[in-house]
Amino acid sequence: MGRLGKPEEIAAIRNRTWPLRPWYDVDMKRKIVGYHLDAESHWVAELECGHGQHVRDDPPWKERPWVRTEEGRASRLGQDLNCVRCDEFARKVAEAVIKECRESLVAAYEDAGISGLCAEGRWEMALDSLHSINLSKIIS
Repeated sequence: MGRLGKPEEIAAIRNRTWPLRPWYDVDMKRKIVGYHLDAESHWVAELECGHGQHVRDDPPWKERPWVRTEEGRASRLGQDLNCVRCDEFARKVAEAVIKECRESLVAAYEDAGISGLCAEGRWEMALDSLHSINLSKIIS
């Protein structure tokens, strides 16, 4: 029997959580294209992705004296700023893709085993199953 041939081993892999590795933790930088005041009169940077990000001058936690003046804000147009909403969306997409890949790999590996393939053949079938994943279904 192959490396994952025992039912308890397959169940363990199916039920395992697969956290995203630290390599994913990158900021989604977007350019500042404008500003507006929110309902509480705090400045919000309008980002090229269409999202907004507060740019408060709130010493000692965050010092952004350039926010206070029109010239200061204008000087930051085109500068990159992290978009928290894009970060969250990218994380959700990555988690959904990982989940779908895991399910596809395990199902194909099990099916190949039921068909009588050896461990090498089972892994080949499992890896081939990744070609049939519909990414547009996952992302939507």
